[in-house]
Amino acid sequence: MKKAVIIIFLASLAGMTTLKAQSVEDVFTSDEVVWFGLDFSEAKMIGPEGFSDPFQIVNRVYRSWNNLIINEPNRYNIKQSFRKRTVHNDLSVVTPRNTQVDPDELVLEAWETHELSEEIVQNIISEYETDHSGLGLVFIIESFNKATEIGTMYVTFFDIESKKVLLTKKMQGETGGFGFRNHWARTIRNVIEESGDLYPDWRRKHTD
Repeated sequence: MKKAVIIIFLASLAGMTTLKAQSVEDVFTSDEVVWFGLDFSEAKMIGPEGFSDPFQIVNRVYRSWNNLIINEPNRYNIKQSFRKRTVHNDLSVVTPRNTQVDPDELVLEAWETHELSEEIVQNIISEYETDHSGLGLVFIIESFNKATEIGTMYVTFFDIESKKVLLTKKMQGETGGFGFRNHWARTIRNVIEESGDLYPDWRRKHTD
């Protein structure tokens, strides 16, 4: 009898775990999200004339770009664009990943190209270790291109516990503003704002 009770209890726990798993619908129905920041671990800067100090980019500017989004939420309005009531900020995953980038391998020649794939995005998310649960959001940066003045990235929602990508969209943003940090940060801001414009279309496509 006790053995039967234990089996039923374990089966019940398994059912609860299944119910907790996030799906693509949760991207649009959840009222909160964990913002994990900008992941530059597989990014490339294209055009040496625009990225002359890769050591400073890796060791200082990556952190500055990430902090800028958190410190200026009205300009980089993740909450508004993605229709969330609450955004929890946690850079503890991307910070060490970004600082492990080799500066000597960061910058490509202007004629070179660099592309990620959804499979690579999933592989990146699979490496995340965190105590959070629920819905996660991260921007996986593909490239900043000096020749085109465009930043390319994957806007990626994922189930934190299973590390499964629920929705990822390849987006591009144009540069703008003065100073190296702000010039390229504008690409992030533009992607956030454009994502807000496209969000209703994403919802219809993935929930209807």
